[in-house]
Amino acid sequence: MIKENILKRNLKKQSKKIVFLTIFIAICIFSIYQIQKNSSQLLSSSSKFLSKLDLNIQKIKIEGTNNSKGVDIIRALDLNNDTLLINFNLQEASKRISQLRWIKDTKIKKLYPSTLEININEYEPIAIWFYDGNKYLVDQDGQIIKGLDPSEFKNLKFVAGYNALEYIPNIINSLDKHPTFESRVKSILRVGDRRWTIRLFNGMTIYLPEEGLSKAIQKLEKLDKDSQLLSRYIDVIDMRLPNRIDVMPSLSIKTDSI
Repeated sequence: MIKENILKRNLKKQSKKIVFLTIFIAICIFSIYQIQKNSSQLLSSSSKFLSKLDLNIQKIKIEGTNNSKGVDIIRALDLNNDTLLINFNLQEASKRISQLRWIKDTKIKKLYPSTLEININEYEPIAIWFYDGNKYLVDQDGQIIKGLDPSEFKNLKFVAGYNALEYIPNIINSLDKHPTFESRVKSILRVGDRRWTIRLFNGMTIYLPEEGLSKAIQKLEKLDKDSQLLSRYIDVIDMRLPNRIDVMPSLSIKTDSI
């Protein structure tokens, strides 16, 4: 009898646990259903509440543009009157802006309560690289600019040579330090991955040394100032050997002297 009573009590306890557990599970399922059912309403209500706080995007600051149009940047943001600053996806917007033709990269910040700040880094074309029969626009970092047409940039120097690309910023920067001489330069050739050959607008060719590029240009400027060297009938000026300059007169001068 005692064993039977103990067994009955245990069965009752287990039955109660099963009932309570079943009720608890049912309550959880019902709660989840209600949350899912009302989630869209809650989100809509929260959005309306945030919009009343003036957290939608009302002002856009754009910095760093020289060639890009502000209207194109704003259009790429894909905004509407109800776009909330807190919900705005900066990464996606940055990707869209970076697809514009002048844009190299961009950084966007949220300035609460309602402002976007956009910092633009544009490409800066410095030369046109002629390689394998094609023309490529090159920027200040030695990178090819794919979104711009080289034919639109008539004022840039032509640079040729198989391995010239990574050295283009260096030669352009060196020439920029000598603006008078730079204005005479038409095209530049990288020779043997060692040195540069420069061709002037008047047809003169200058073989520059492997080292001491700036000193060589300074020497040319002095010679031109003293004796108008760069304006004479000369085909080639050879500066490849140290402490020596070889000059090859123009073919027309040779013919006239015969």
